[in-house]
Amino acid sequence: MTDEKKLPDGSAAAPEPPPQVPAGEPEVKASGRSSMDPVRRWTLIILAFCVGLIAWYLVGDRLTPFTSQARVEAYVVPIAPEVSGTVAAVDVGNNQFVEAGERLLQIDTSRYGLTLDAAEADLVSTQQSIDAATAGLVAAQARLKSARANLVKEEKNYQRLKSIFEEDPGAISQRRLDAAVASLESAGAQVESAEADLEKARLDLGPTGDDNPRLLAARAAVEQARINLDRATVVAPDRGLVTDVRVDAGNYAQASQPLMTFVAIHNIWIQADLTENNLGSVAVGDPVEFVLDVRPGRVFKGRVRSVGYGVSTGSDSLGSLPTVDNKRDWLRDAQRFPVLIDLDPDVFREGLGIRVGSQADVIVYTGDHAIMNTLGRFYIRLMSWLTYLY
Repeated sequence: MTDEKKLPDGSAAAPEPPPQVPAGEPEVKASGRSSMDPVRRWTLIILAFCVGLIAWYLVGDRLTPFTSQARVEAYVVPIAPEVSGTVAAVDVGNNQFVEAGERLLQIDTSRYGLTLDAAEADLVSTQQSIDAATAGLVAAQARLKSARANLVKEEKNYQRLKSIFEEDPGAISQRRLDAAVASLESAGAQVESAEADLEKARLDLGPTGDDNPRLLAARAAVEQARINLDRATVVAPDRGLVTDVRVDAGNYAQASQPLMTFVAIHNIWIQADLTENNLGSVAVGDPVEFVLDVRPGRVFKGRVRSVGYGVSTGSDSLGSLPTVDNKRDWLRDAQRFPVLIDLDPDVFREGLGIRVGSQADVIVYTGDHAIMNTLGRFYIRLMSWLTYLY
C-alpha cells in the first residue's frame, strides 16, 4: 500500500503529479545511457564498408591482381597449298578435328607426276652424257699419249739423219733430211692438238663423280619434282581443328592462297591484359584461377607462363616529327601488358570444348597471403556464378 497524506478532517489528499520535463530536453533512461541515432549507425557501417572495399582494392591490386580483359588464345595457322592446281578432293569439313599428317585436301597430281617422270629421264640422259664425256676424256688422253710417242720417234729419226748428214753429206740427200724435219714439226703439232683436245674433253666433263654440276642439277630437278608431287597432298601440320573451309573439289587452288584455317588445340593459353601497377608482384609460375564465359559456374586453374615486356604505342616513322597527345584529363587510362597463362592439364583432359577467342576473368595469386587469397577465391567464385547472367 502507498502512503497517503490525510487532511485534518480525516479525508485523503490527492496524489502529487510527476515532475514535468522541460521542453527540448531529451528523456533520460533509468540506465543513464542515451541510444545511438540509427541514421548515424548505418552511416558509420556503410563508411566502414567502403573503406574496407577501397583497402581491399588497393592491396588486392598488388597481391591478387584481377582482370576481366582476358581471352583464350591458340596458334592459328592458315592452310594454303604450296603448289597450284585443280582441287581433286577435300577430305575435311568445318570444325572437324584432325590428327597430325591427316590429309586435308588433294590437288590433281597428273601434271606433277609428268614433271617428275621428265626430270628422272633427264637425270638418266645427263648421266649418259657424263659417261660419254668421261669416255671422250679417256680417248683424248690416249691420243695425247700416242702423239707424244710419235714426237719422240720423229725426234730420234731426225737426230739420226742429221748426224749422218753431218758426217757424210753424200750418204743421204738433203731432201730426206728436210722430210725428217717436216715429220718432226708435224709430230709436235699433233701433240699440241692432242693436248688441246684433252683440255676440251676435261672442260666438257667438268668435275668428276657426284660433284659434277650437270649431275647435281639433274638430281635437284628430280628432287624438286618429287617435292612438288608430295606437296599436292595437303596434310594437317599437327593435331588440332580445321575451320573456315573455303574450297571444294573442282576449284583451282593458287599456291600460297589460304583455303582453310587450322587451330592447334593442343597448345592453348589465356592472354590476360593486366595494368602496369598489377605487374609489380606478378612472376612466372604464379598460380592463377580463371573463369570462362563458355563454362559458367566453374573455376579453373593455371599458372603464369610469361609477362609481356612491351606493347605497341604507334611509333613514328623515321624522318617524321614526334606525336604528342594533348590530354588534359586528371586521370589517364592505365596501360595494359599481356600476361600469358598456361591452362592446367586437367582442363584438356576434361574435354571442355574451350573455344579460341572466349572471354575469361582471371585472378593471380602472387604469394602466400592468406587473407587476400581467401578474399580473391571468394571473388572469383562469385564471378563464376555471375557468368550465368551475362
